[in-house]
Amino acid sequence: MTESGTYVYAIGRRVNPQRLRGLVGLGGSIVRTIDRRDLVAIVSTVDLEEFGESGLRRNLENLTWLENTARCHDEVIRRSVDAGLALAPFRLATIYRCDQSVRDRIDDLHDNLVAALDRVEGRSEWSVKAYSRPVEAIGKTSPGRQPSSVDESAMGAGVAYLNRRRAELDTQAQATEQAAVSADRLYGEVAAHAEASRRLPSQDQRLSGRTETMALNGTFLVDADRALEFCGFVNGASDRYPALDIEVDGPWPPYSFATLEKL
Repeated sequence: MTESGTYVYAIGRRVNPQRLRGLVGLGGSIVRTIDRRDLVAIVSTVDLEEFGESGLRRNLENLTWLENTARCHDEVIRRSVDAGLALAPFRLATIYRCDQSVRDRIDDLHDNLVAALDRVEGRSEWSVKAYSRPVEAIGKTSPGRQPSSVDESAMGAGVAYLNRRRAELDTQAQATEQAAVSADRLYGEVAAHAEASRRLPSQDQRLSGRTETMALNGTFLVDADRALEFCGFVNGASDRYPALDIEVDGPWPPYSFATLEKL
């Protein structure tokens, strides 16, 4: 008989299990709840051959398995957000030997879990990304090295090409610097309209799907009743920052502000 474990997706407050009815988790198992004191764990049963220590060590190197697992993990959390008053997502692949182990862990982490839930209750996470616009899209020329007025034929085609290339690089470098300064200012302005904020590393172009340089990758915790105001402010920032192409996306479960690292 295959040994099983308990996979924890999140901890919530006043979660209604009826709202989770029919929700399928990893490995096709039905999502269920475990009550402990004033908190509720959202879990499912998983096969330890796949999710045990040796199985995870093997599977985490399989990008297809990792992507499918992450998608399912995220889907359960998204569906669970509406089932409770507040939700603290757990990191991917948090597994315990049995339900009682989950209850014991909730006891150990109780105060930290309550603090995390207090922090995110009535709030959601929004992403703001900004990309450096191409030089030609900004509509500005470099104030530094200007195109030469000397007849190119007098200096030779090779020298003329090098001068043009040097001017292009100077212009691009100045545009990149301008975008970085603008991104810093934008982050500060947006953070003032949120309850909490985090600046994350720039995403790889393969993940962002954009060829432009990502100048800002920020995430913000926003009160639900201020979400429209927040989005309006971010969208209106485009006129003030012509060097940036700004994107706002959400709402998301509060991954960046409620996830506990030490489980």
